[in-house]
Amino acid sequence: MKKSFFSPRGVLLGLVAVLLALSLAGWAYWSLSALAYRHAIDRWIEEGRAAGYQISYDDRQMFGFPRHLTMRLINVRWRNADGIDFRAQAMDLLSVSWIGHTFEARFKNHVSIAAPVDEDGHILMLSAESGHGHVTLDSEGFWRQAQLSLDDIQGGLAPAYLFHAEKLSLALARPDQPPKDHHEVGLTLEGAAETMTLPAAMPAPFGDKAAKFTARLRVMGPVPDVRRRASVEAWNKDSGIVEFDDFSLSWGVLSLASKGTVGFDDDLQPEGAFAGTVANPEKTLQLLMDKGFILLHDAGMLKSAMDLFARPSVRGTPGMELPITVQLGGLFFGPIRIFTFPEIDWPKEPPPPAR
Repeated sequence: MKKSFFSPRGVLLGLVAVLLALSLAGWAYWSLSALAYRHAIDRWIEEGRAAGYQISYDDRQMFGFPRHLTMRLINVRWRNADGIDFRAQAMDLLSVSWIGHTFEARFKNHVSIAAPVDEDGHILMLSAESGHGHVTLDSEGFWRQAQLSLDDIQGGLAPAYLFHAEKLSLALARPDQPPKDHHEVGLTLEGAAETMTLPAAMPAPFGDKAAKFTARLRVMGPVPDVRRRASVEAWNKDSGIVEFDDFSLSWGVLSLASKGTVGFDDDLQPEGAFAGTVANPEKTLQLLMDKGFILLHDAGMLKSAMDLFARPSVRGTPGMELPITVQLGGLFFGPIRIFTFPEIDWPKEPPPPAR
């Protein structure tokens, strides 16, 4: 009998050889891709440093074979020429499209970004203990779309106006071409925060915690640098506004759903008009009166205003619709100011970055 060339042992050895060859080929391809990925990150870092950015990290590692390319950076610091400072104790950068322009970032332990506002120590900041983000870049390396989800966050204007929230999610998008004027969108933003603790410096008629806040908005016209008065002033003179397609808040007895427009007056103080639905109007207004946010002699006027302006909700949600305005440093239900907020003290320029 002739010996078969297709014995079980021969077939098994052949399969092992093929799998080994495929594994080696896959490893070689992944290694070359990882090398190209490292070079792309290094090139981006060197270009940033040449532009005046301070970029550093203590250590980095590559992993993710066979499906992903992941670079882990330890103790990252990124600071631009304007003093905006980003730090992360551990950050994983995943190239979703291999050597493409879509990246995912995962943050561990602690991550923060801070922007100085003036020379008096006021800082716009956002920090979190963990989270992840997804960014799409264009061919020149500028971001076009970004999604961010953070846990245990703190943000706002330090030192007095810092919010805390258990969760925060943001989605931002910029157009491929910059807007020509205020008729075109410069930035789209959707955000939601859960279990917020308000800063002690803010008036809190409905308690120091808000269950949920959501917003969906469009910044019309070229987006200004909010730290620079001249930039905001130029945007404002060009009829720049922020269109809120949704502004909703669940805060104690207050349950508000609204949409409207916000801009700035000639002194660069916020002003706007909203059409809002308050789910529990009687309880809400009674609490405001009980806590002194509505004076007793204004109660009758407010009741008349509600009868005159308010109407049942047409959005299919329970409650009552009424006009809401932001003006003169306060929030108004009809003609009655509910509470005030501090005036924006605009610095002419942010402080020079520390060297």
